[in-house]
Amino acid sequence: MKFRFGVSIAAVALAMAMIPPAHSQQPRLPNVRSWAYQLQAVDPLQIEQSPYDLVVVDYALEKQNKLAMPQEIVDIMRRKPDGSRRFILAYLSIGEAENFRFYWRDAWLKERPDWLGRENPDWPGNYAVKYWEPDWQALIFGSPSAYLDQILDAGFDGVYLDGIDVFERFRRDRPAAMTKMVDLIVKIASYARARRHDFLVVPQNGDRILDDPRTLEIIDAFAREDLIYNEDRNGTPNPARDVAETVSRLKAVTGVGKPVLIVEYVSDPRLAANLMQEIASFNFVGYVAARELRGLGAPVRP
Repeated sequence: MKFRFGVSIAAVALAMAMIPPAHSQQPRLPNVRSWAYQLQAVDPLQIEQSPYDLVVVDYALEKQNKLAMPQEIVDIMRRKPDGSRRFILAYLSIGEAENFRFYWRDAWLKERPDWLGRENPDWPGNYAVKYWEPDWQALIFGSPSAYLDQILDAGFDGVYLDGIDVFERFRRDRPAAMTKMVDLIVKIASYARARRHDFLVVPQNGDRILDDPRTLEIIDAFAREDLIYNEDRNGTPNPARDVAETVSRLKAVTGVGKPVLIVEYVSDPRLAANLMQEIASFNFVGYVAARELRGLGAPVRP
């Protein structure tokens, strides 16, 4: 099978050459004190009535939907009960291809495109991608049918970029893997902000990208799963040394006035409250949920 994305990527590259570098002049999320994360069974009216300052949702009402939410639905979720405004971000995986997305072709498993890698054993249906390849990037942005373009058309405030840490799988054979991931985030931010200068970009995981000085300039916040619990094995706390190392790296984000969003996956209410208290002690913004992210969790007080 031949993939005909070269023309659109060339056009995007030409357009991006005329776009100023993507960076945040001032922190745009300084007042975010709470957040939530829901990818399944999204109820826009429930989100509207929630107290959260920022909510991350899937771009469609259900994963199998082929079309992004209409802007009217996004606008409903953006209203808080007191009449103020919350931020609504759309989930977008840039490090893995997902077989339930609109772009997926079953034929790829028989005749794999060069960019498609192995299935994730922990998440069936998710496949690592060579994210630096133009054909993969063309699915993400650069044409009316691309993923990011649909998110922009739907009026989301920004994107929540997942799959960042996939670069770790390529580092042994490709020393520039981390740099290539930051390159892609830069492209995404530049492309989106050429259309909407205030478009938000929030990566999740892969916090070693913070070692690249471009990252702090580009992003509006940084998100991290399993900071304190469950990183290596469910139901177990992470080694204190690992937590301290990660917190030290994440402090670079809060140091420039941008929030760090932490999600922990636990069900015990007492443990959830303790985790929220520890997250708050780092000056990060916490959220506790079930890992399936089905349903909107009630706020947990430290």
